[in-house]
Amino acid sequence: MSLMSPIRLMALIGLIGLIGSCTDHDDLAVEATRPAEAVIGEVRGYTPYYDETILSGSPTRAWAPPSGYTAYEDGDMPISIAFTQDDVEPQTGHFFKSSGKWRTNIDEIEAGNYFLYGYIPNNPGIAFSVTDRDGTNAHYSSGARVSLQNVPAVMPNNLCVVIGAKDGTDAETVTGLRKGDFAYNAKAISSNTDGGNYVFLLFDHLYAALRIKMRVHGDYDALRTIKLKSLSLKIEAGETTSATKTDIVIDLKATDGTDPIQSITYTPNGEAISEPLEFWSSAAGDTLTTSYSTFTGHFMPQDITTLVLTSVYDVYDKKGNLLRQDCKATNTMALRDLLTEQTTTRRGCRYTINMTIKPTYLYVLSEPDLNNPTVTID
Repeated sequence: MSLMSPIRLMALIGLIGLIGSCTDHDDLAVEATRPAEAVIGEVRGYTPYYDETILSGSPTRAWAPPSGYTAYEDGDMPISIAFTQDDVEPQTGHFFKSSGKWRTNIDEIEAGNYFLYGYIPNNPGIAFSVTDRDGTNAHYSSGARVSLQNVPAVMPNNLCVVIGAKDGTDAETVTGLRKGDFAYNAKAISSNTDGGNYVFLLFDHLYAALRIKMRVHGDYDALRTIKLKSLSLKIEAGETTSATKTDIVIDLKATDGTDPIQSITYTPNGEAISEPLEFWSSAAGDTLTTSYSTFTGHFMPQDITTLVLTSVYDVYDKKGNLLRQDCKATNTMALRDLLTEQTTTRRGCRYTINMTIKPTYLYVLSEPDLNNPTVTID
């Protein structure tokens, strides 16, 4: 399977680009045992470029994705998918890669024409459902409403919805893949067998991304080693802290290549975020240097005006002795103070923050200051 998603371009000052630095996450794990599973020839997914930054690089395959799309950056993540036909109840399940092969937990798919709707990455904690736009299961050829419930407000991975699907003739060849076209011709799929199905999917972003580029000040790095252990985020809409979960409904209309997304509704679900939600972590800690290291998280973008980032790190001397454990720094960033044309975040935008860890007072470099550094926005 191949996954692609478009990324918009936008130049920002202070905040730029969002991409997620992924860690193992239990919620994204595929169940170890299945009552039945079928092998799929290949699945490929593509997402649009983020606003503000186009990812460069030449394709290494003979086939290139549609203009404006790039391979899904988080790798071979599981995909929630619904095989739909007019006047028929959807067959829902997910694609996942195991032992080097793409598989599906849908027991059986008969050969025929379908319309594929879904999202990435599959998360067992998210309730996924699909109806047609009328709610009658009669007209999936005209589009669908994709519902996601209990979506975490902050995630380590790029949350995207399927906006196009097509069957390929092999792992590198597909004709007619375009947004707004969900038609897929399936060969018969049953337990442990596959008639040669190659699934190509286009995605679009549902969340915004926050890309943190962090380094250590040169003078401080000569005396201390910093190991970053976690990054967490709290998001706020004006004076209101966002809820821990979000319900999302995406209205998709079948088109001939134009944007199929008619609307996206975000509804808060659950209590307000009390403690920042972690999107990156390392038990041993990642050693920071004077060059920027990049870490990315994704968040619900609706009406968000302020990002509150919490960094946790350990401080060592140059002999490897632990001096301070679990130092915590909190940086509050209001969009109005960083951008001239945005006061709220936007779906599909990636915001990049450059940050430096340095002593409280560089000109003193006393022991208390050395061992209790601050994180500043460059």
